[in-house]
Amino acid sequence: MCGFVGYKLASPRKEFNDLMLSSAIETIHYRGPDNTGFWKSKEGDIGLAHKRLSIIDISSKGHQPFTYKNEEIVIVFNGEIYNFLDLKRELTLLGEEFHSKSDTEVLVAGYSVWGVDIFSKLEGMFSLAIIDNKLNKVILARDIAGEKPLFYAHQDRSIFFGSEMKPLLSLDISSKEINYQTLYSLFSKGYTPSTKSIFSDIEKLDAAHYLEFNFKSGDIVIKKYWDLEDKIDSKNPNHDQEYLCDRLESLLESAVNKQLISDVPIGMLLSGGVDSSLLVSLASRNHKDLQTFNVSFNDYEGFNESQHARLIAETYHCNHHEIEASSIDPTLFDTLAEYFDDPIFDTSMIPTFLLSKAVSKHCKVAIGGDGGDELFGGYPHYNKLLRIRKLSAFFPFFARSFVSHLFQSTLPLGFKGKKTLEFYGTNLNLEYPNIAEFYNANDFRNIFNKVNEFTNYPEITQTFKNSYIEDLVANATFCDFNNYLKEDLLVKVDRASMANSLEVRSPFLDKSVIEFAFLEVPSSLKATLSSRKILLKELASRLLPAQFNYERKQGFSIPINKLLSEPVWSDFFHQKVSDSDAHIFNKDYIFKLIKSFGRYTNNGERIAALVFFMCWVEKYEANF
Repeated sequence: MCGFVGYKLASPRKEFNDLMLSSAIETIHYRGPDNTGFWKSKEGDIGLAHKRLSIIDISSKGHQPFTYKNEEIVIVFNGEIYNFLDLKRELTLLGEEFHSKSDTEVLVAGYSVWGVDIFSKLEGMFSLAIIDNKLNKVILARDIAGEKPLFYAHQDRSIFFGSEMKPLLSLDISSKEINYQTLYSLFSKGYTPSTKSIFSDIEKLDAAHYLEFNFKSGDIVIKKYWDLEDKIDSKNPNHDQEYLCDRLESLLESAVNKQLISDVPIGMLLSGGVDSSLLVSLASRNHKDLQTFNVSFNDYEGFNESQHARLIAETYHCNHHEIEASSIDPTLFDTLAEYFDDPIFDTSMIPTFLLSKAVSKHCKVAIGGDGGDELFGGYPHYNKLLRIRKLSAFFPFFARSFVSHLFQSTLPLGFKGKKTLEFYGTNLNLEYPNIAEFYNANDFRNIFNKVNEFTNYPEITQTFKNSYIEDLVANATFCDFNNYLKEDLLVKVDRASMANSLEVRSPFLDKSVIEFAFLEVPSSLKATLSSRKILLKELASRLLPAQFNYERKQGFSIPINKLLSEPVWSDFFHQKVSDSDAHIFNKDYIFKLIKSFGRYTNNGERIAALVFFMCWVEKYEANF
């Protein structure tokens, strides 16, 4: 696990010297404090810098940038390739020789033999940049789920790229002008789009894609190397439940075992829920004395699940660590704004950060349970949407839509039940509504003073795949996998963990598990009107202790509504609003919004999101 920054200039520039490259990579020192490496072309038009968190082959032979065949190919790489030993054996049979035990060398050797076809062969999480001096190209690529980030800027026949935006900002190639469409997405959904960042001149490479930049023309071409949608069109879920349960157990155990390979200490994040408990159960078959970690909120009833985690840890004889996090300082918003340079609105970044900080004192690598809800139907809104669609059949769409829009325009922001009424006005056979809406277009315009910039933004919905028409659960899980998981949850985990020099791996996001979930498991074994995560819970009933309560669902979150009632939090929020830039923010409206927080509204997350964004604006001095 690492971080990198690099560039290919149309022609050498004096300002892009060693000092600038060194300053840029230091902005993400936390992503890889074990080693810092540099490489520049003889002409000075190409530069690479790398920060290494040593996990596989911790010797100097695994340092990066990694050069190959007399610098014919140079690579910087962030992530882990779990099937690198299989690929290494295959490449050895093809005549390739290896001089290290690192997955980086396997990656670059594989590219040398197979070219960009190597990406479809990889199992793992990664973002990478390859300088191909033979083909005169820069190749950027990202893993299929989007676990590892990759930002780039294509300007004046030059390209700049990095693991985060901070190194690119340090290179002084961005105007920091806000992309207003992206800003609207952030305030509507809580995250930025899959290919756009918050800044107008910096973009994101989407998951499962690679980019080719041509040295001579300065042009870029972006291609998709793994397409889940195409695979879904030929899916065949015609197996019985027992077979599917056996298959899931086998795939998950294999994924866990692959991801437990490490040359440094490794632990497991144990929330006490079904997903993480299953992973610990499967890991314990081949690994003794597992280290497990849990965050507890002893002062807040309903948010403390430590007893469930403790049951699992005791059952499988783990070395268990409980981290007490009842006292949370709101100044963490300022700290987190630095790490989330492309912001998201998710207060669970706070417990994720605190957990990562504690785990990093014991391990460099941790196993997490991300992906289980999206792949196997774990969210409560799947049940809700199914019930709403069933009830909606008794009323014509035009009537439902009229009533829904009427209430949307009259009920105050955050009014309990307002979102449910909106769902009744959505054609759930064709569209997936914005489940976790923070602010609608009208709220958005009220928050900001530059009203003219925010006209004509429609409410955000997602159109379903034709092959999934009328299969609401299949469509919803696919949309959540391709959007909420990728642009919110995985961003949260990457930034919060890497801020503490911790690598977090996710067995549920193994390619074989993803394809199994979407191609073989029918929706009836994911979510129904009354049940969720049916197949996964069936497996849990096989493997977990009899007294384990696998029917509950508690997200990894903080009690934000209770925290906002505490003086230290309310004072912090009021001060942030008071200190905010009046040219950007409509303070009167925002104070009114804060004042409305109470019994009949549920605005805690919205208010926290807005204050976090104010911290972000203060940190990055964005241009509006």
